[in-house]
Amino acid sequence: MHLDITTLIAAGSFVVALSGLLLTGAWTQIRVAPALLWWAAANYVYAIGIGLLAYGAATGTPVVAAAGGALTSLSPALIWAGTRTFVHRPVSALVFAGAAVWIVAGVVGAEGGSHKSTLIAGFAAWSTYLLASNWELWRARAEPLMARWPLMTFFGLHAVVFLGGIYDVIFHELRRDTQPPLGSWFGLIHFETLVYAIGATLFMAMMCKQRSELGYIKEAHSDMLTGIANRGAFFAGAERLLDRCRMNATPLSVIVFDLDRFKSINDAHGHAAGDRVLGIFVDATRSVLRSNDFFGRHGGEEFAVVLPGATVETAHAIADRARHAFAEACRKVGDLQIFATVSAGVAGASLSASFSDALAAADGAMYRAKNRGRNRVERAGDSRSDQAANIIRVA
Repeated sequence: MHLDITTLIAAGSFVVALSGLLLTGAWTQIRVAPALLWWAAANYVYAIGIGLLAYGAATGTPVVAAAGGALTSLSPALIWAGTRTFVHRPVSALVFAGAAVWIVAGVVGAEGGSHKSTLIAGFAAWSTYLLASNWELWRARAEPLMARWPLMTFFGLHAVVFLGGIYDVIFHELRRDTQPPLGSWFGLIHFETLVYAIGATLFMAMMCKQRSELGYIKEAHSDMLTGIANRGAFFAGAERLLDRCRMNATPLSVIVFDLDRFKSINDAHGHAAGDRVLGIFVDATRSVLRSNDFFGRHGGEEFAVVLPGATVETAHAIADRARHAFAEACRKVGDLQIFATVSAGVAGASLSASFSDALAAADGAMYRAKNRGRNRVERAGDSRSDQAANIIRVA
């Protein structure tokens, strides 16, 4: 059985161009995904390149055919560029390497009277850039995007088909005036391209949509100024962590932080400076927290941390490191000398009580730290001056 290559080329060019339009349409709905434009451009370039190749071959115009071949070799590079853009990596000048190699191979092949070198260069460009795209997606696999895996499968299978095409070019005699059989790798390329164009386009759009939706979810659960969990998300996450510690019979501790005299900072230097101080505090605290600690903004200039598996002694040490780190980082904010400090309270969570009880205990310890001079860490359960902490609440 033989393929009607002309029909498959025409169908492939149409499907790829339509895929480009679909990706462009997806971008109009997901403007935060510029990768869609790169991938759309890859489809447009390939469709134009295939059209030029077919026209050049039909009219015997080698210059037109050469331009078409260069464009088809540029197409996978644009896919790679789009993938790097998607994973937030810069686009490299290597994006033009495939087309450049194809042009050089064409010159060499023309001098030797063979077109094999151009075929090998074009197929190698596709395989290399597609596998490089898979590598970029694999490196960013920590982001929970389920559409990543089927897209990588399409990239991988398409790369394998082109590697098979290289095998056919090297080990089988291919004549310009004959059509490849269906069972050959070279013949499969034209058919498989139809499936690849549709499948890859679908999962590219799905992957960008999934990221957009995850972004909305994250925004709904994050404090807009600091980027950490907002009050609602913090309480929900804290309850889950407490339930997990109950099941595993492991300790859980809570730290409550409150910036000292924060209103005076806003009054003296303005709210912009106050916002920068809050950001500095969050960064300083993050630098001393463990990977599984849960950090949230409790409200205003008050923050809290849940430390699963940590005793009160461990939590106290972490809170004190955060206090020192913040004081050091906030000696100077831009051109301003602010010398902001923070007070903290630490409490252990009883596995038989609620998280709110542990938070209230840590909050009481924090106010005890305020009453005892600020810029210090206190533990809940310290009977000294407990009554004073409950009576006087200071900034």
